[in-house]
Amino acid sequence: MNYVFLRLPHRCFYLFLHEPYYISMLKMSNETKVGILAAAGIVLLVLGFNLLKGRSLFSNKKIIYAVYTQVNGLQPANAVMVNGLTVGNVQSLEVMDQRAGRILVTLQISKKIEIPKNSVARISSDLLGTRKVEIDFGNTNEYLKNKDTIYADVEGSITDALKEQLSPLVKKLETTLGAVDTLLLTVNSIFDTTTKHNIRGTVAGLNTTMAHLSDASHSLTGMLKEDGKIGSTFSNFEAVSANLKDNNDKISNILTNFDKASGTLANGTLDTAMNQLRFTVTRLNDMVAKVNSKDGSLGMLINDKKVYNNLQASVGSLNKLLEDLRYNPWRYVHLSVFGRKNKVVPIPSDTAQYLQ
Repeated sequence: MNYVFLRLPHRCFYLFLHEPYYISMLKMSNETKVGILAAAGIVLLVLGFNLLKGRSLFSNKKIIYAVYTQVNGLQPANAVMVNGLTVGNVQSLEVMDQRAGRILVTLQISKKIEIPKNSVARISSDLLGTRKVEIDFGNTNEYLKNKDTIYADVEGSITDALKEQLSPLVKKLETTLGAVDTLLLTVNSIFDTTTKHNIRGTVAGLNTTMAHLSDASHSLTGMLKEDGKIGSTFSNFEAVSANLKDNNDKISNILTNFDKASGTLANGTLDTAMNQLRFTVTRLNDMVAKVNSKDGSLGMLINDKKVYNNLQASVGSLNKLLEDLRYNPWRYVHLSVFGRKNKVVPIPSDTAQYLQ
């Protein structure tokens, strides 16, 4: 065995012991050995703690500060990236005031990366929610030095983007659900027992109507067959059409004669007949007017009740005279051959009653 200690980083502690020195080490006291081991343990503890925090005592990195008002769950050891390349990590986060209004984030970045002064350190996250610091380079020729401060910004997370996109949809959905709820309440208020009964009656009526339509369809199908009524009707129509075609000349002559007759009437005969008809109607109106007036005998006879009553009485007296003449002619004509006196015959009672 040529060494007694593990080789430490940067080759600070290693021992390739020559045999005389090794023998002298074996002659050390126990206190010296314990001290050396304790110092080595402390050094290892400090190095391990810094490694766990993402810091290295022997790395060539520079410190850049950024001040945020919101870090969105950023943690130490999260990556610092430039154009998708990891160039460092988050060293620490410290609260700058009591209300945590400002948070100082210490970034540890490789010295090889020159960062323009107008660059921005933006906190972002990937699909899995892992936070990182993305540095967007500026366009100035002046670069940040060790322990300088960079501009800070926070990019909205995917959850925030989804919330922003879904917020209008949620509002519309709430409005739609409210409208649907109102519609359902309205429908429930409309469809009471009476309405449901009426709807059932309507559906039953529709079923009956559909059955009638089906029967009518079957009947129409039967009528459209070759031996149906409509087929016979079309056959008769074809026969009539053929007959009209055969008698086309006769029909043309009839129409010609009718045209001539209508032309003759239009040329003067119809006007003469209409004038004569107007003259006749005028004379008839004059006659009716005279009959309705009380000037003439006929008008007095029709309109004057006294004349009518006198005429009626005269007719009655004449009837009595004629009846008496029929039953007793000897009263008015005296023919006596032997000088005998004729016997007067009374008028029958039914005739006398009629004449009264």
